[in-house]
Amino acid sequence: MDIWLLAAQLALGGGALPLEREEKAPLHRSDVANAVLPSLPSPNLCSPAASPNNVEACPMNGGGVATAAPVQPRSMSAAAARWPSPEQVMTPGRRPTLPQVDPSARPVTGAQLYQFRTAALQAGELYAQVAPYRYITRWQRAFVSPTHSDWQSLLAAEAAAMARRQRQAPLTVMVGDSLALWLPVDELPTDQLWLNQSISGETTTHMLGRLHYFADTQPQTIHLMAGINDLKAGVPETEVVDNLYRMMTRLQQQHPQSRLVVYSILPTRLQEVSSDRIQRVNQRLAALAVHQGATYVDLYTTFSDRQGLLRVDLTTDGLHLSSRGYTLWQAALVSY
Repeated sequence: MDIWLLAAQLALGGGALPLEREEKAPLHRSDVANAVLPSLPSPNLCSPAASPNNVEACPMNGGGVATAAPVQPRSMSAAAARWPSPEQVMTPGRRPTLPQVDPSARPVTGAQLYQFRTAALQAGELYAQVAPYRYITRWQRAFVSPTHSDWQSLLAAEAAAMARRQRQAPLTVMVGDSLALWLPVDELPTDQLWLNQSISGETTTHMLGRLHYFADTQPQTIHLMAGINDLKAGVPETEVVDNLYRMMTRLQQQHPQSRLVVYSILPTRLQEVSSDRIQRVNQRLAALAVHQGATYVDLYTTFSDRQGLLRVDLTTDGLHLSSRGYTLWQAALVSY
């Protein structure tokens, strides 16, 4: 049968293709496509949104029937570009990486310092012998300032712990206020133990009431610096000198075998504390120290400028010491 005749019959009559034999006629590529692919609804190609450039082919415009553009196969590279990166995929069982701890991190507030020392004490350690980063997860979250009573209890507990283990090495005790409280211990000699019995804001009257905390210890040397908070509070100079004298006397009675080192009151840049008052107290303190057989160390001259004020490079706020100021003080500490 002529192939063109069969095509005409199929187009006009829609009839089936008669076969003269039992064997099937060979299929063309178009026939296979029509037999395999399911019929899908044709898109509205006359819509301007669907095909704005094919309006002339729409019947309403007098054109012929629009034919759909061939669908372009998606490339493998385009599909792979939409896949998530390995970093975006969570591997089951993978633990998050912990942040790196800075070994040089140090407490910078009173609350942090208190929590660090408390954590070390509860672990059976002395804070002056351990690096602060070992307890960083505890003291970095400290925001509540401890009370004066909290500090007193901590100092008493540290002194009791030191009394039980002081035979490990020679012991040095530091007594004072905030200036001595923040004394860094990193660069101090490691062949001896250090016990810091200082509380921020205390006057000589406060210190007199707690010297017995470390009465059971046997220090080789006791360093004493006090008096600046008295002068800030307007305490008379004679009372300040008298309290310092009583402190020296009590420490020598309590620890007759210890060497007592008394430091001068440092200069400040505060208007409420004049340089004249500090120098008058220091002069009488030096005479009392010699009379008591203690070692007097004059730091006022080294720390003051030409106007008698605390050197700018040695302070952070006109009263407390900078790292350079503490380095200068530590040089004197290790000499006695």
